[in-house]
Amino acid sequence: MAEAQRKLTPGVWERLTSGGIRYDEVGELFVKAGNVYKKDKQFDEAVNAFVKAADAFVQANSAHDAATSYVQAAHCAKNANNTSAVVDFLQRAVDIYTDEGKFSMAGKHQKEIAELFEAEKDTENAMKAYKLAAETFGNENNEKANARACLLKVAMFASELEDYTTAIDIFEQVAQDNLEGLGRFSVKEYLLKAGMCKLASGDMVSMHQALDRYKDMLYTFARDRECKFLEDVLGACEAFDLDAFTRAVVDFDSITPLDPWKTTILTRIRKGLQSGGDLGGEGEDGTLDLK
Repeated sequence: MAEAQRKLTPGVWERLTSGGIRYDEVGELFVKAGNVYKKDKQFDEAVNAFVKAADAFVQANSAHDAATSYVQAAHCAKNANNTSAVVDFLQRAVDIYTDEGKFSMAGKHQKEIAELFEAEKDTENAMKAYKLAAETFGNENNEKANARACLLKVAMFASELEDYTTAIDIFEQVAQDNLEGLGRFSVKEYLLKAGMCKLASGDMVSMHQALDRYKDMLYTFARDRECKFLEDVLGACEAFDLDAFTRAVVDFDSITPLDPWKTTILTRIRKGLQSGGDLGGEGEDGTLDLK
């Protein structure tokens, strides 16, 4: 650290003979110091060193080294439990990689920001960050899978916030994009989730239209269990038949166990059927009881 600082303030003779401050050398010295601090688990000091390194590399017009140093600073800040600093440093790296047209790296670290918000249970910021990651990955042809994974995260969070329109649009878009290739085996799952969101929104007329579209989109869908399940739940909702709804859910769960997301959405659908009083079928916490 001392040697780097000395190089930042050279004497008159050094300025004359070396041609000025060598910011690339300064940055390398700060990186070395940061690595020593990191090895000794002095994370606050490591963050300081890596940020100074990044600043020096910016002065040296070395964008890649600057971004790498900001990422190192972020990872050390994470070990120091400084969440806001982690997001700040990663965002700086994302901005640099984006300006340089390195969208794969930018997307990778934007996704890292999203995962951090997700771990903190900050749903709204996680959804925004995953959306940005999807858009960034989308600029690279070989990153379509990562873009799709981030979009699906956005859909899951949108449905959690009851923004069903956003969730439906994404599930249907991803289904459409996966009709060809290996991804076609997941299409019926995406259509199932889109349909469940439509049912949760309470728009039964639109649900009928959606089922027709889904069958046209995927010619095998009419024979799939996912389609029958949506049709059974739709029929139960239109008839306000809670027993039929429960039978449909139990039958589906017996072969394809419901994950937490589906359970949450089905709980909301069921509540839409309630006409008051204790109608049974829910656990003490209000979730579906399939026993």
